[in-house]
Amino acid sequence: MTAWLWLAFALLGASNALLLPSTGSSRWRQLGAVRKRIGDPDTDGPGGGIADVPLMLELLATCLDAGLPLSRSLELLAAVTTTRTREGLATVIAGLSIGASWQTSWRPVRGHPQMGGLYEALTFAAVTGAPSAALLYAEAAQLRRSAQRESEHRAASLGVKLVIPLGLCSLPAFLCLGVVPVIVAMVPSFR
Repeated sequence: MTAWLWLAFALLGASNALLLPSTGSSRWRQLGAVRKRIGDPDTDGPGGGIADVPLMLELLATCLDAGLPLSRSLELLAAVTTTRTREGLATVIAGLSIGASWQTSWRPVRGHPQMGGLYEALTFAAVTGAPSAALLYAEAAQLRRSAQRESEHRAASLGVKLVIPLGLCSLPAFLCLGVVPVIVAMVPSFR
């Protein structure tokens, strides 16, 4: 009987060795090297600046609540953002300071994700002259809610996608620990 149990555990170990990749840690190192080679143009490294649009909107709203004009608020925001966003905001500030229209100043940087979000949130207030701090706070809250809904949706779909791999990993263990001992126990009764 103990020989059968040892055989079952050997089969379990062999099936796990076949299912699990042996170079898992090297795969993570390869992915890290690819990320370093590609380089993320939006970050300066750890603590490189703010890239979160809702946080940028709240910072702008706070500056506007404090009584600062929009151009000075954009300058202060540029000082704490990532390099790419900082360069985009410098372009916008330069355009506004030489008297270009709102749309003309933002045209070169609207394709950037963070800058596009800032442009959409600030356009109504800048063009109409409406008090913009409350609008920016509301836009930031709405962006956070939509990001949370999207992450919940991705998490829900992940559970569905993991059913087959987890089933394939647990099936050999179930067979070796649940079915094989029952069969081994019944073998002597067949003689």
